[in-house]
Amino acid sequence: MTKKLLAFFSIGLVIFILDILFEDLSDDKTIVIFDSELNGLIDTWTRQVGREPNKSELNGIVNQLVDEEILYREALKLGLDKNDIIIKRRLSQKIGFLKQEEVKMPSADEVEEYFKNNQSAYLVPKKYTFTHIYFNADKDGKNRALKALNLWKKNKDLPYGDPFLLGKNFSLKTSKEIARSFGEDFSDAIDKAIINDWTGPYESSYGSHLVFVSAVAKEKVPELKEIRSLLISDIQMQQEQDNFKLYLDNLRNEYKVQVNPELIN
Repeated sequence: MTKKLLAFFSIGLVIFILDILFEDLSDDKTIVIFDSELNGLIDTWTRQVGREPNKSELNGIVNQLVDEEILYREALKLGLDKNDIIIKRRLSQKIGFLKQEEVKMPSADEVEEYFKNNQSAYLVPKKYTFTHIYFNADKDGKNRALKALNLWKKNKDLPYGDPFLLGKNFSLKTSKEIARSFGEDFSDAIDKAIINDWTGPYESSYGSHLVFVSAVAKEKVPELKEIRSLLISDIQMQQEQDNFKLYLDNLRNEYKVQVNPELIN
């Protein structure tokens, strides 16, 4: 009986000591500002403001960092980190970054093979260089554009059009870029326009345009040497994603998921 009491007393004592230790750890009131953390904040300040902080501003940076740490610890004590979807997402993103293992530099053969299998992703689209004369739709633009084109055909002379906010000359623009500025119909018309002559009028959301296409750079696949550094970066990014996916797949096997079937059917 005495041995049992002694055993219970010993277990109770151990639990009591552990409880005190854990309470002391959780109640730690010491805040340590590490040099790396403070230097990082100073660097951020310098990049944003264009100069290093003075003594007063440096004190402000430290005080803000301390306040954030104090509020963070108090929030943990109150359990505010529990069941918060924003915090969950932030932490899951953070562990995702940590678990994207550093990848090796791909070999020349790997770069060549990757480029061979993904050439369509690096296709350089067709590009157009052109000048246009704009005729405002609110000022009888279409008829004025037709008259101007006829004048060009007869005398090789063109009248001035109306001011255009985006400018007159456009160099090496893709169909998508042209469509963003003028609309899809205008972009399609440019693709069919005669080279080195005034054609039109072509309609945009602004009005009518006469267009002189001076050059068309054909769609092409760049040479491997031109985009080698980009290929290496893309290969390494793909490897990081693959590594993280493997890590997550392995973790999934350790967890059991329970979901109300009525909510997902």
